[in-house]
Amino acid sequence: MNSINFYYFTFSTYILIIGIAFIVAFMVFYNLSQKYYNKIDIIYVYVINILGFAIGAKILSLLSNNVEISMYNFINSGYSFIGGVIGSILTIILYCKIYKLNLKNILSNFTVIYPLIYSISKIGCFLNNCCYGSISINNVSYNFSLQLIDSAIMFALFLNLMKRSKQQNELITFQFFSMFGIIRFIEDFFRYSRNVMILNLTLEQIVCIIFIIIGTSIFIKNRINNTHSGYRKMGLDNK
Repeated sequence: MNSINFYYFTFSTYILIIGIAFIVAFMVFYNLSQKYYNKIDIIYVYVINILGFAIGAKILSLLSNNVEISMYNFINSGYSFIGGVIGSILTIILYCKIYKLNLKNILSNFTVIYPLIYSISKIGCFLNNCCYGSISINNVSYNFSLQLIDSAIMFALFLNLMKRSKQQNELITFQFFSMFGIIRFIEDFFRYSRNVMILNLTLEQIVCIIFIIIGTSIFIKNRINNTHSGYRKMGLDNK
């Protein structure tokens, strides 16, 4: 793992970039949330999100690499961003349930910043020379910087979600789950290292399919609710 030396201190380049990603994302999250929540709630839910993210990222990394779950392997394993998102969402749900916060609103704001965290973290992967892509042409394999391509696509997704952040919460969440799932599902086929589980799919791709299903379900539910709401309004107008 590449590192940066500063006087007597040594910093992992990858961990440093991850730290920057979460700091930048917090600024965006704070800006989106400050109109609705106090500073303490914003800080606490973000900190608990980082804890859940770290645990989820480690666990899914172990599972996807078919490694025995132990404390040693947990500490020394890599990170799966998709696992991090799952861990983050679970801790956010728990926090909102305990402290009576609006889950839809909080989750919507987090789904805006997830692609931003992913985009910046991929720069760390590039500097660390991991998660690169590979393509075979005429039985000859060529490696390429999939990390930077992935970073650019996810940053574009982040900008799109930011632009639409004033829409209904469900629509933002739907767009994240659907688009993130589709992008990561396709991108995984081009990774140099793939731990296939079933039907030539990795565990991350299987989770991406679940993300797409969740996103589609949210969209359908929102459409049905809007339709019923329209019918009710028409009924009132007829009166």
